[in-house]
Amino acid sequence: MHRKSDAGEENDDSRVSRRTFVAAAGTATATALAGCSSGGDGTPTPTSGGGGGGGDDSTPTPDPAAAQQGGTLVAGMQSGLDGRDPHLVQAASTLRVLENIYGKLVEIDQDLKPVGQLATDWTVSDDDLTWTFQLREGVMFHPPVSRELTAADVVYSFERLLDEETGSPWRSNFTPIANVSADGDYTVVFEFDEPYAPFLFKLSSGGYILPEGADDASDYDISDQPVGTGPFVFDENVAQARTNVTAFEDYYETDGDDNALPYLDEVEFQVIPEGQARLTNLQSGSIDWAVTVPPSQASQLEGNSSVTLSNIPGTFYDYLGHNTTQEPLDDVRLRQAISWAIDRESIVQGARFGYATPTQDPIPPSSVWKDLVSVEEPYSQDLEQAQSLVDESDYDGEELTIQVGQQYPAQVNIAEIIQQQLGEVGITATVQPTDFGTMISNLNEGAYDLTIVGWSGFVDPDDMMYLQFHSGETFNQSNYSNEEVDELLEQGRQAAGDREERAQYYDDAIDIISREVPYTFLEFNDELAAWGTSVKNFTHISTGTPRFKNVWLEQ
Repeated sequence: MHRKSDAGEENDDSRVSRRTFVAAAGTATATALAGCSSGGDGTPTPTSGGGGGGGDDSTPTPDPAAAQQGGTLVAGMQSGLDGRDPHLVQAASTLRVLENIYGKLVEIDQDLKPVGQLATDWTVSDDDLTWTFQLREGVMFHPPVSRELTAADVVYSFERLLDEETGSPWRSNFTPIANVSADGDYTVVFEFDEPYAPFLFKLSSGGYILPEGADDASDYDISDQPVGTGPFVFDENVAQARTNVTAFEDYYETDGDDNALPYLDEVEFQVIPEGQARLTNLQSGSIDWAVTVPPSQASQLEGNSSVTLSNIPGTFYDYLGHNTTQEPLDDVRLRQAISWAIDRESIVQGARFGYATPTQDPIPPSSVWKDLVSVEEPYSQDLEQAQSLVDESDYDGEELTIQVGQQYPAQVNIAEIIQQQLGEVGITATVQPTDFGTMISNLNEGAYDLTIVGWSGFVDPDDMMYLQFHSGETFNQSNYSNEEVDELLEQGRQAAGDREERAQYYDDAIDIISREVPYTFLEFNDELAAWGTSVKNFTHISTGTPRFKNVWLEQ
């Protein structure tokens, strides 16, 4: 995931059915999406599983005979690529493009369940320490590699992810792997010293498969030229302007009528940072699809017969991050005072225009884990309590800064609302809009007081908590450390039993985290996307990841 700045577990039927589709046309698309449901139990350690031999069933073609081949889909994006090496990038805008170029053993389907992608099947040993994956045969790499994917490529990719010299931000997701090996050309074996309950979900985020020897290749540079097995081939990138990908002629999947996928000839990811400009271009037909519809403009699309607006439960949340090791925020009483001073509903209405849900924890409202993991003593705005804690703390009126990505106006609005609310209890704060890349560097270096950031795209509770709150982890930019929380998060990773047993560890951990306030959790955003009525068969999923292999254009 997809760290990003603006905007599951498996879902139960009622929650997923909250998907709403506003707009007129696109009936076939809306029907396909509204039918989404789940029913999985969220247990991530099946004794066997996979996507079967027929390809991903998460994005079915309702009527393959109606599909039309050809055309270029233009997708409006917030920003351009922040890199091209899939093991090194972390921006959501980049991963949205690379998801269409690279393959993984497992991906998340529209019901937020792990299904086979490059793996057709897998088994887990009785002691939960050995996972064996069968690879799909006949999967080809893009040019210039142009050969079949084998188990050696999978081994190479995970050894590369685990190599500290690679510097992958996703390395922590895979460090529980004790060994990965090939058993013939189409079997890969992962061995662990301890059970690793979220492994399937980890494979779906960051586990991209590269050709063996990619780092030493003489005919391409993997840091500049992506070479994957996905439905589209990287063609050209113009920095902060556009990225073009073209259909891969040797892609392995076909539709129900044995027609080649993808249907599209090309996708152009066009960078249009400003939300209103993306929607204007969409309504005029200059672009076909728009990422992250700004909530302030979503209502204007309702009733527009030329555009489909899709609003589904999202996995992205905003939070106020506290630098817990820097004065005066090293005083937990001040951090608690800040949490008591904030009115989440005013943020939902004032910055997200109602397209969000207040939250006290990092578990998405659409998640089956939501009822199992919750804060025992939630915060609500209580200015008297906040003022009392301010008075008890060592805070003496010094000015705090709230860093926020200047490219994300909704988050700047959130910072301004919080600034005003903190002022009501005598806490002085200044909103500091900052270039997002610079801000992330500042967070990594601990050069901040408070920050508004978001976290998104993950499914398992480990995804939502381990890297952020375990001592010393990649995204623990609050510099938070608590041995009991560390132990609970580790136990959650190793609990291979039923979901209720595993959830107890996260439930206990979130109570401590809530009391100690490295984050003030704010709200989960609705996942809003829009596309023109000529776009057919697009499946909108809660993680916000666009996959265009089954999309076709009515021409």
